Amino acid sequence: MLNINLIRENPEVVKEGVRKKGYDAGLVDKVLEADMARRELIVKVDDSRKERNEVAGAEQRTKDIEQRGREIKEELKTLEPQLKELEEQFENALGQIPNLPSDKAPTGAGEEDNKEVSVWGEPDKTKSKDHLEIGKTLGIIDFERGAKVAGSGFYYLKGDGALLELALVQYGLKFLNERGFTPVITPDLAQKRFYEGTGYLPKGEEAQTYTINDGELGLIATAEVTLAGYHADEILNSKDLPKQYAGYSHCFRMESGAYGKYSKGLYRVHQFSKVEMFAFTKAEESESIHEGFL
Repeated sequence: MLNINLIRENPEVVKEGVRKKGYDAGLVDKVLEADMARRELIVKVDDSRKERNEVAGAEQRTKDIEQRGREIKEELKTLEPQLKELEEQFENALGQIPNLPSDKAPTGAGEEDNKEVSVWGEPDKTKSKDHLEIGKTLGIIDFERGAKVAGSGFYYLKGDGALLELALVQYGLKFLNERGFTPVITPDLAQKRFYEGTGYLPKGEEAQTYTINDGELGLIATAEVTLAGYHADEILNSKDLPKQYAGYSHCFRMESGAYGKYSKGLYRVHQFSKVEMFAFTKAEESESIHEGFL
């Protein structure tokens, strides 16, 4: 979730980023309108509360003072629920704004708009079997029984398939640990504020999060959510940055809109395991850290 100060101070920059992501730039105006309304009401509520305290602490209890105390009480009965409603409207509007793309990211609606920025090695142009065909031949992936037990999009890894996944996880964690990352096994659940705050709670057809407890807890779609929350509500000393983590977790995605060539086999499933690189760093070093990840 974007910082409201960024939107207040750079509305046109944010609008351009929102457009690049394929969203309606009018979302930014809605956020600013909701922000202005709640800020104005906050001033009124704070003023009324201040006056209430002054009236309550008055040394002389005249009829006028007592009458004013009753009036303020009634005013707050109206204003405080209004403020709560405006706060909710503001949070909902702010939650619709996507994270801003890099200035280097091309604008487009499909793969045809992508740009190749680097190439490593030579592609193998010989005809080969895909992972699903190989897995079935070796008997190490079982989608049929996965669907029988949990529904479409679930699977079993067995035998060498199970051992291979565990070996790859171990290799990934060891590889990153040797390069300064701290290995972390994260929770598979996160509170709503964390998957909302990291932008992993889109609405409608794009919704990907399995939620429980009336939505207050969600099965994470990526360890980014729980790693981002690791230092929540803390103040980090810039001298201690970057803090780099290699997070291992199970990941859960509804994949309600999955289709096309990437929906085959293990590409689009509802549950999988993943090692995630994550760093807390200074804003001016963010891009260089990301390049280091790549």
